[in-house]
Amino acid sequence: KIMKITKAEFSGPDSDDDLSFEFEVAFENKTDHDIESVKSSHLIVNKQGAAVGGSFGDEEDIFIEPRDTESLTPYSSYLKGQHFGGDLSGASVLIDSTYYRAEFHKLGEHNVPESTDKPVILENGFDIGDMLKILNTGIYLDTVDDEGEVGMEVRLGVRNVSDVHFEKVELKAELLDKRGSEVDTTSDYQMISSYAGSLITASFWGLKPSRLKQCTIKLSLLVHQPIAYGSEIAELKKSK
Repeated sequence: KIMKITKAEFSGPDSDDDLSFEFEVAFENKTDHDIESVKSSHLIVNKQGAAVGGSFGDEEDIFIEPRDTESLTPYSSYLKGQHFGGDLSGASVLIDSTYYRAEFHKLGEHNVPESTDKPVILENGFDIGDMLKILNTGIYLDTVDDEGEVGMEVRLGVRNVSDVHFEKVELKAELLDKRGSEVDTTSDYQMISSYAGSLITASFWGLKPSRLKQCTIKLSLLVHQPIAYGSEIAELKKSK
């Protein structure tokens, strides 16, 4: 097994009939890649097999090198003793988790648009294996608003032509002045299902046009790809 529940305990119920829970999971990275994030869910089930609570879609940034083991502590909310009919014997927790590697791609450093009618179009499309097709990138400058400021957007289209679900494809944009110092940074990400496309838009706001002179934008793409899965069940024990 790559995942093992090492703690599944409850405390209470207290005078308000509240129950609290504490879980701990040990995960061994048996892949050949660094794992950099995990998404987990769990269900708390009574002795009759009915789910009475849980937590879903919890994301956590981690770093587990190949062959290393890391402990995680899934979050759980309070429940009431009445949900178990006052009897927690035979209650259990089911934990499912997906582990992701992060693949980094540099998209280069580019000039900002000179005006709203002259967007910068980058012919930088490429494929990531036989799964993702990254389209060319566009950098667009908004018109000056009533406060004398402008916005700027970086738009990137991504097509998933595989049956793999990508939980997170993230575009990062760093605005640099002529000396290479950071002026601002922004990012945006999308979840991309199998055989689907999506537009990722990283936006800057409240920029002074004079500040943009001789600025450049450094772009990068971070693809979170699932590479390991874990499922485990454990009986709930009374906390000592």
